[in-house]
Amino acid sequence: MPTVPFAPPSARDVAPARPSARVDRRAVVVATVCAPLLARARRAEAKSSLIDDLRVKRLNKPVFNGGRPRAQAYPDWLEGEWRATIDFAGYEFPSAVVAREAVAREATTPGFQKLSLAYAPDVGREGKTEYRMRFARDGGDVIEDRGFNLREIVDAYVGEGAVEAVEYDARRDANRTTIRLKRGASNNAERIELFTNARDSETRESDGTFFALESLRQVTLGYSTSYGVARMVPTDYTHVWTFTPLPDVDGVDGASAGEPRIGVTGVKVVNRVKATLSTAGYLQPNDALKYTASDAANPNGAPVPRVGAASQVAFEPVVLYSHVLYLERVGCVP
Repeated sequence: MPTVPFAPPSARDVAPARPSARVDRRAVVVATVCAPLLARARRAEAKSSLIDDLRVKRLNKPVFNGGRPRAQAYPDWLEGEWRATIDFAGYEFPSAVVAREAVAREATTPGFQKLSLAYAPDVGREGKTEYRMRFARDGGDVIEDRGFNLREIVDAYVGEGAVEAVEYDARRDANRTTIRLKRGASNNAERIELFTNARDSETRESDGTFFALESLRQVTLGYSTSYGVARMVPTDYTHVWTFTPLPDVDGVDGASAGEPRIGVTGVKVVNRVKATLSTAGYLQPNDALKYTASDAANPNGAPVPRVGAASQVAFEPVVLYSHVLYLERVGCVP
């Protein structure tokens, strides 16, 4: 199975509490639960770069977030509209604790139900899928036109006209998106709420590849068998996109391969891009407790959850997906 280069963004450390002569049970519980998380947070703080982390596959979900992340700024050469062709490239189950069969049974495992990953609504779909992508300038930065892109992606996977509306305003709140599907478009979702918890990015100087990481909490609301109660499924996952600019082909628009052109705005012209989408999916905390419970400490009763093991499982990926994309510019260069 293909490898998925991937890593969580850095996390903030937390100052230890002042010691007290009296034993505080809550402090003991917090220390027991958070100790492994704090250790991982300190290791994340020491990372040299996002690219290095991806190379060694640091896959943990972000633990602490010091502030609300801003909208991701993309390279100037991505501005404009693109025709994207995406193909599923593979998957793997990296957990040494949770079995593959157990991961597949959980409804909250990202990717195992359609629309549980908004940017990859049907993981494992055979054949290539095509849709449009758009990056637009907002002030001085080029940002993703998230409303346009998500409508295109979901319609391409679910069916033309499946999306009723996408609500997103990067200036008001860059970290929340609402996708509303038309009634009956899918049995798995009627509405999707996306919450961004962390972002990171970096450019590799050797070939200009741009890396963009985003960690998301998705809440999928759908139809239920209980009257007046909506079905609600939370999923946590991290996406990493890479965008590598490709040279023009000889003879296309008067271009010569290896000779970059400069557009009217003074930005390098890029008409073709090779991209990848890598996804790390995580278990929900309750599922992590369930799969790490042990009956060794209570042989005559119910299994006892192991908090330390559960915290490790909840923050490490249980499934990895990989997609390959090819982008071709549509229309004029900005």
